[in-house]
Amino acid sequence: MTWTRMKDVVVSLGRTPRLLIAQKLVRRLPFRPVDVGKLCFLRLDHVPAVPRAMLRGSADVRFAMRDDLDALVELHRDGTGRRNKRAIFGDRFANGDWCAVAEVDREIVGYEWFSDKPVHHESAWGFAIDVPSGFIYAYDAYIDPAYRNSGIWLRFKAYLSEWMTARGKSGVLTFVEYGNWPSLRTHLRFGFEPSESVLAVRVIGWRLFRRMRAIGATTWSYVACLVMNQAPTLLHQGARALHAVAAVVRR
Repeated sequence: MTWTRMKDVVVSLGRTPRLLIAQKLVRRLPFRPVDVGKLCFLRLDHVPAVPRAMLRGSADVRFAMRDDLDALVELHRDGTGRRNKRAIFGDRFANGDWCAVAEVDREIVGYEWFSDKPVHHESAWGFAIDVPSGFIYAYDAYIDPAYRNSGIWLRFKAYLSEWMTARGKSGVLTFVEYGNWPSLRTHLRFGFEPSESVLAVRVIGWRLFRRMRAIGATTWSYVACLVMNQAPTLLHQGARALHAVAAVVRR
């Protein structure tokens, strides 16, 4: 490893939250006997509002049926997360959850799951999520990498808006895994507000959960920006902002 590469690694670790460093370390253990994570819950206290002018791309959105199971599993054809997807999706259909799919040229290129039950049992950690009255719980969204950043996520929200209005629903609850900065930033920009964080620890067969007060949307935005961008650039911008404020104060 070159000296420059080593410095880059040190700088990257320096701006990586300690929880994510611990998570990366324990997930390298054989059979993963220990795991740690944080569920960052966000809520939208109204029906999603997506102006037609913001909709782009040619994707069509509809609700999936059991006949779409093969196509949903095929989205994970590279093997990432494919194992057990068929059983997981089948159970969700059986439990009455809803799946919206996006199609381009009649081919499914993405999906997002929804539940209107008062309690949703999160599958990865086994955490029971209390869904507020009148809310929809949105979870497990996936878009084929070739179609990301093409407006499909907004089309899901526009479709959900029509469905919620027809059913008299008033808000959306979701969560983003701590460290998924692009998704977190997208939700905050759309108008979601942090409501609660849950620290999750799994040791062999035991699961421990600790509820934590959520930090504000502004702080989350700063953290996401800090991690996703180069620290020297942020420090430079911060210094320029401080100089500008100081100049105004002197006047």
